[in-house]
Amino acid sequence: MVYWLLFRKSFSRNMQYRLSHLINNAASAIFGFVYIAIWSAVLTGKEQNSPFSIMDMTFYMGASQCILWMTVFLTAGLGIQLGVRNGSISLELARPTNYFFYITSQEAGRIGYNALFRSLPIGLIFTITVGFYIPAHPPTYGYTLLSVLLAVGISLNIFYLIGISSCWTIEISWAHFINLTLMFSLGGQMVPLTFLPGPLSIVAEWLPFAGVVYYPVMIFLEKASLSVLLIQVGWFLVLLLLNQWITFLARQKIEIQGG
Repeated sequence: MVYWLLFRKSFSRNMQYRLSHLINNAASAIFGFVYIAIWSAVLTGKEQNSPFSIMDMTFYMGASQCILWMTVFLTAGLGIQLGVRNGSISLELARPTNYFFYITSQEAGRIGYNALFRSLPIGLIFTITVGFYIPAHPPTYGYTLLSVLLAVGISLNIFYLIGISSCWTIEISWAHFINLTLMFSLGGQMVPLTFLPGPLSIVAEWLPFAGVVYYPVMIFLEKASLSVLLIQVGWFLVLLLLNQWITFLARQKIEIQGG
């Protein structure tokens, strides 16, 4: 199948840079240690009034650093804007394949590489140094895997949406930076959504960004109801259908312009 072949090719291409990526892994771990130190200082003496203990936040920050490489640190616009600039997108849209799956399959190969050679090593670093959470109930591993896959699906759709918008805007760097800001803030990476002000916390829990980082981590830590999986499924389906429709409009726009 063509999409599986694209996945494998992308995975193999990234394998060529695995040694150089060790530096990124070390930097990511350092950021995790910094966040852990900050939250330890904030929660010292206040654990009784907090939904998270210092150890909880240690586990939370460690898990979130692992998740980031699979859901947040993706290629800007999935590289679609480059095809728009050089005109190659017209040929890609003309292929007898689904353009959305054609693009996301390549990025999925990179995500698979990140899971094995970025997330896993970072998790091992935290395990050896500050500790890493071990779920008390075996089914949690399955639910976490499902949540992570949905998080990847949501993230791919968001990045694709930004990329395909370049058919109209050409420049997407501003949208990419806004997206990263929202994923870090409303996604719960820096601050768990529980600590946000009341109304903002409630709204953030229903946004797609929560499904990218916050919900997978909370399910892994066994601090979230499994009902949050329905929110992830809902956003994945909505964004998937939206992207299919926008891709249809983009194909029409390019055909009309003769691109």
